[in-house]
Amino acid sequence: MDHKEIEMLKRSSDEAFKELMHDRDVLAWTALAVVDEFRNMKPEQVKSMMCDDGDRAMGLSEEPNISGAGRIVMDNVFGFRFPNGKRIGLILNVEAQNRRRPGYPLNLRAMYYVTRLFSMQGKKDGYGSLSRVYSVWIMPRSSGNGRERIRSYSLRENGNPKHPMLRYGDRMKLVIVNLPHKYTEREDPRSFLTLMFSDRDLSDEQVRAALSQKYNIAAEALFTWRGKLMNSLADDVEDYYTWVGEVKGRAEGISEGKIEVVRDYIVSQSPRTIEEVIRMIGMFNLSEDLRNKALKDILAELGLSS
Repeated sequence: MDHKEIEMLKRSSDEAFKELMHDRDVLAWTALAVVDEFRNMKPEQVKSMMCDDGDRAMGLSEEPNISGAGRIVMDNVFGFRFPNGKRIGLILNVEAQNRRRPGYPLNLRAMYYVTRLFSMQGKKDGYGSLSRVYSVWIMPRSSGNGRERIRSYSLRENGNPKHPMLRYGDRMKLVIVNLPHKYTEREDPRSFLTLMFSDRDLSDEQVRAALSQKYNIAAEALFTWRGKLMNSLADDVEDYYTWVGEVKGRAEGISEGKIEVVRDYIVSQSPRTIEEVIRMIGMFNLSEDLRNKALKDILAELGLSS
């Protein structure tokens, strides 16, 4: 598989993810999993708060008025009204990232998105009317402990052990979602994310049963797009890492790919000590040379001194 074919897979994955996210049931369960304000709500309550008229309803401009700012495309931006229906209370952007090492710092891209989205709001009623903005980044098959891992970031004070929240510091929230390989059957929004976006080994019958029995969803149209997303995951994960090595012109291309897979997984777990990194590397079947190279790369990326 060449680079162009891989990029076509990526576009197919992006299209499938967009179609899934624009389904109201999928959006409702996703929002329940990642938005603090919706934590104790039912899916039907969340759906009743969704905007139907796009960016105009949310007061978003096409581009923020920032000199020299490049254009970015956000296909999955959704507005939610306050229960009284009078104005937008929350804006949700959802992105999927299949590759844990996309060639740039993912956290910086995520911060760029959330700040740009926040600045794209109109402020006709003053700064106090700016809505809360969430930028959510879903990473399929990136959690190795069998559980969903959701981390949320907002503006807090440095140097204080209690880390008090800056007033209005939660108006911008960045959420990173690491999903396991396998779906665990339970009626839970986090589990729904793994079912819909991460577990590629489930049959259509199993997915259909879980959606119907656990989440009260019977939308047949979801299966086509979910199938395309799962296919792109299967091909992308295996072939991309092989291509990474080949395109660098290295004979050990597959070995380089193995190191990258190991590095992606361990970095996603955020180990805090060198000993913990070494223990995690030991879980993989690598030669001594590859273990040493993986250790060096991982320590450098985590900022740990050897």
